[in-house]
Amino acid sequence: MYRVLAAKAAPDGVSWGQMAGETVLEFATTPGLDVEGQYVYASAMNHACLADLLVSTVRKPQDLPWLVPENLKGWTSSCMMSPTGDKLRRVVIVSGWSEERHISECRSWYTLGEMAFYDLPMQLVVLVVGQQRNGRRHSHWTKALKHTIGHTHIRFRRRVGNTSGGFKDSWTEIWREDHEEISRELWLNAMLKDDVMRDLCFHVEMPPLPKYQRQYFQDLAARRMEVILGLKEKPPLQLSTCDWPIPCPFLKVCHSIPEKEPSVSQGFVEISLRKPPLQADSCIATGT
Repeated sequence: MYRVLAAKAAPDGVSWGQMAGETVLEFATTPGLDVEGQYVYASAMNHACLADLLVSTVRKPQDLPWLVPENLKGWTSSCMMSPTGDKLRRVVIVSGWSEERHISECRSWYTLGEMAFYDLPMQLVVLVVGQQRNGRRHSHWTKALKHTIGHTHIRFRRRVGNTSGGFKDSWTEIWREDHEEISRELWLNAMLKDDVMRDLCFHVEMPPLPKYQRQYFQDLAARRMEVILGLKEKPPLQLSTCDWPIPCPFLKVCHSIPEKEPSVSQGFVEISLRKPPLQADSCIATGT
């Protein structure tokens, strides 16, 4: 998603959403998806269509590209900035949102650390994409109800009365990736009309940190880095953080018997430092 949000221009005739979907399919081929069984293709198409709608919602056709913050001494950023450079931005993609997850995201290093080093407010762009089952995401981004008579008439919930159901048998559940005849604009407009968008896409605004808090988190980051650089062997597992608030990407190697080392053959990709804003185009090309 960040690749498309930072892009200065899309190929002729290609929308930001289409660019995002094609990027997902590209990554589904190389390095591949971490999906087992017969659901690999279905998962790739489902997530490509999901990315299309998410990016189309977050970045409108006329929007300027987001900026990539320049790395600072002692801090390598993993967030982005508004086109005007006056606000940090993070895209937070979650299966579900709760008060506990809200607090966890606001207190994480990805938020407080960035704010401490850049002395800027933070905007969390929260996208709720639903639980994953059999390789597919289950939410209004990916599923709708289609009338058996209408060619493109779709709904998500009743607008008055019983909003949890009440549709007749003439309405059937469909997946986004199975219906190219329904444009992304029609799908998104239907989500707005049925008032489901507000629960799936919203902002959390965080004001700049006071000076004493900025210094506190900078000092804490420096102390933690000293500990990391001083390690002579891998630290022990921290079981309480393996799955919460989000699953650790190293779960399968750490919890395998015997424990494995991460490798390219297992789908891991060696990362590199982000480049400063003036070199954003080359950063986009590599996906770093």
